[in-house]
Amino acid sequence: MKKHGRRVKHQGKIPDAISIDQRPQEVNDRKIAGHWETDDVEGRRSDKSALSTTVERKTRYTIISKLKNRTAEAKQQALVHRFRCFPTFLKKSITADNGMENSNHKEVARILKILMFFCHAYHSWEKGTNENTNGRIRRYIPKGKSIDTLSDEEVAQVEYALNNTPRKCLGFLTPQEALEQELKAAGQMHKKPKIIPFFVSWEVNAAQWLQSHPI
Repeated sequence: MKKHGRRVKHQGKIPDAISIDQRPQEVNDRKIAGHWETDDVEGRRSDKSALSTTVERKTRYTIISKLKNRTAEAKQQALVHRFRCFPTFLKKSITADNGMENSNHKEVARILKILMFFCHAYHSWEKGTNENTNGRIRRYIPKGKSIDTLSDEEVAQVEYALNNTPRKCLGFLTPQEALEQELKAAGQMHKKPKIIPFFVSWEVNAAQWLQSHPI
């Protein structure tokens, strides 16, 4: 489907969706961690897979998962799997668009005990933090590149790069450091999320990769 001259994914009516209009003001203020935005990044039209991208609004901490397909079930599994490693205080809300991959939102909310809000149709700017993050991801995975050909390790390297690059909006902390500050303040550093452990020296290798792939 095209809108304003560009192709956009189909957005239907999500059953029982809670409008972003009902989202608490604290989400907009970015003063409290635990509010997230989620979206999917697609590659070629022929691809079966896609990337689930989810970013925390205050710290900009990002989680990226390769979906085996573009179904609501795959999106649900990705969100539930990655969010389970976070403590409760970091799971307050998720804001999504009206893509049909989000139609299992009630199950996601039930399992994670989290609120889910939905943007108005075709108002992608209402989850602007995620849109900005997707733009950063495109520096590594440009439009037209097949998602099907990406390995889980390559996806994890992009996630590592995003979370370990200093950000001006964070006072030049990295999202990883900003998240760790939140965990320390809550006395829950023992629940620090772990990067997918593909091999023992993964972070060393990923750090070297980041040096040669600056964002």
